[in-house]
Amino acid sequence: MKKLQVIIIGIFLACNLLGCAGTAHIKKIETVKGVSIEKVEESLKERPRFQSGKRFIYLIAWNRIPVGRIIAEASDIRTYRDREAYVVKVVTESNRFLSKIYRVEDTYTSYIDAETMTSLHYEADRKEGNYRKHLVVEYDFEKMEAIYTNLTDGSVKKCAIEKNVQDPVSGLCNFMTLPAKPGEEVTMTVNLNMNNYVLSGKIEEIEVIALPELGAFPAFKIRPYVKLKGEKVDKGKAWMYFTADEKRFPLYGVVIIPFGRVTATLRSVEEIDYEIH
Repeated sequence: MKKLQVIIIGIFLACNLLGCAGTAHIKKIETVKGVSIEKVEESLKERPRFQSGKRFIYLIAWNRIPVGRIIAEASDIRTYRDREAYVVKVVTESNRFLSKIYRVEDTYTSYIDAETMTSLHYEADRKEGNYRKHLVVEYDFEKMEAIYTNLTDGSVKKCAIEKNVQDPVSGLCNFMTLPAKPGEEVTMTVNLNMNNYVLSGKIEEIEVIALPELGAFPAFKIRPYVKLKGEKVDKGKAWMYFTADEKRFPLYGVVIIPFGRVTATLRSVEEIDYEIH
C-alpha cells in the first residue's frame, strides 16, 4: 500500500512537469456535418480485412496525466507450424517520469492463424517494478489443449481449450475482422491464466471520436464483460471505440480503476516493413 501511495503522489507531482494529456473528445454523430449515419451503418456490415504491416502508438494517461504508451505492431503473413499467421506484438511501457517510481515494460506477442483468426502461440514477458514473469503458451488443436511454459521458473502446465480459442491479443485482432451492427452482441472465448473466459460485448451507438493528432472519425463503442464457468467475473468497467469503417482501428479505450480513469488514445498509425525473428 505504501508503494501505491508513493506512485500516486509521484504522478500528481508529474502533472506540473508533464502537463495533462490530450485524450479523445466524443461527439454525437448528429452534430457533425458531412457524416451520414446510414452510410456508416452500411459500411459496418462488411467484413473488414485485418490491417497488417502497421504500427499503432497510443498515449496512456491516468486522470489525463500522461504515464506511458502502448506500441502495437502487426506483421504481414508468416509461416508458423505450417500455418499462415500474423505476428502481432504489443508493448506497454511507462514514461520516463513514472519509470523512476515504478517501471513497466510488458511485451505481449501473438501468432494468429490468418485463416481462422484464432491463436496459435501467445507470449507474455512482464517487467513491472521488481516483478518478472515470462510465459509462453502453445495451442494444440489436435489435442485441444494449451501448453503453458513459464520461462521464469521452468514450470509447464496444460489446460483444455475450445475450438476457436483466443489469447488476449488475438481476441482483439479477431474482433477487428468481424462485421458489426449497433445493438448486436459479439462473443468469443479467451484463454488466460489456465482458464477459458467467455468475453462478450454489445456494439453500442455510433458517435464521432476526435483525436488530438489524427482528427475525427465515426466510431462505435463496445463495452465488454467476462464470464467464467457461467458466472460473471467482476473485472471493473471498461469500454473501447473502433473506427466504423473498413479499417476498424482501435481509437480510444477507457478503464475505470479505484483511483480514477486510465485511457489509451491513438496518436499515430505508421506503415512498417520489418522481420520478426
